[in-house]
Amino acid sequence: MIKYIQKLKAKKGFTLVELIVVIAIIGVLAAILIPTMLGYVTQSKVTSANSTAASIKNEIDAFLTQCDTNNYGMKKASTNFAVFEFKIDQVSSKTEWLCTNSDENCFADKDNWKSSAATKAYADGSKADTNHLIALGVDLAQLFPEVKVGYITANLVGGKCIGVTYQNSQNAATAIQGGSAKKGSTYEYIITENNKWPAGYVWSDDTQGIDIDGVIVGTAPVIQLADRSKGEGKLSS
Repeated sequence: MIKYIQKLKAKKGFTLVELIVVIAIIGVLAAILIPTMLGYVTQSKVTSANSTAASIKNEIDAFLTQCDTNNYGMKKASTNFAVFEFKIDQVSSKTEWLCTNSDENCFADKDNWKSSAATKAYADGSKADTNHLIALGVDLAQLFPEVKVGYITANLVGGKCIGVTYQNSQNAATAIQGGSAKKGSTYEYIITENNKWPAGYVWSDDTQGIDIDGVIVGTAPVIQLADRSKGEGKLSS
């Protein structure tokens, strides 16, 4: 029994100083690694949103090509500029795509490219609808059934889709349509001529793919961060 007690006494635990040192080391490692890991998670979400935007752009280009084949596509002149917007929401347990077109006059068969509050598409909708914008919405709804809530803009020039933005949130509803982005607007970009998107567009914040409300925004082609050394990223007041 005495030997057993002596053995117990011989066993030493950590001293208070040693515990403090270990805790300090863990704190330093956490301070370094946690922000890094959070950055990786955020970047992966941005990459995924960019990929979705690229797929949307490809689908819109394919649809416009099909429209050209049937003589009701977008007019080819470079002065023809239009923006498609798709607001996606859950309505009565169905995914609804509200489709709008900024300028139907840029299209042949313009009467069937018009949009209104009733221009809505559903994944189970008929592609035989005479409204071409609804038909496009149906295509996108079927291609992206996992998108239940979101907002999409597509910039079109001379028969081509030159740029798409995609976000899986409706918190921000300001489309990229050209002009100067004002401070406090949803997207803080420097925006130049409409027909040169994304040239002249840059993220003015320090995080690519995240707007000022913290919403992930995918872009195709991918919009880069502002280059402060070139004076980019300055917003108009």
